Amino acid sequence: MAIIEVVKYDGPPGVFAWKHPNRELGTWTQLIVNESQEAILFKGGQALDSFTAGRHTLSTANIPILSNIVNLPFGGKSPFTAEIWYV
Repeated sequence: MAIIEVVKYDGPPGVFAWKHPNRELGTWTQLIVNESQEAILFKGGQALDSFTAGRHTLSTANIPILSNIVNLPFGGKSPFTAEIWYV
């Protein structure tokens, strides 16, 4: 996991919905939403927030430097997962 990750969709314009493949988003993740898009943050099956065009900083429970230690009891995977969907 990078210290600061940038999440952005740059695929073809005809796609109706796209899920960012990484579910382990760290604190300070930069979410970039283009003018014709909206991004939705899901955690635990619930839509928690939506983001319109612009740059947004996400605040999560995943701290990149400590993640290896925190994730040890969970088989190296973060217990604090979330999904970003672009529509």
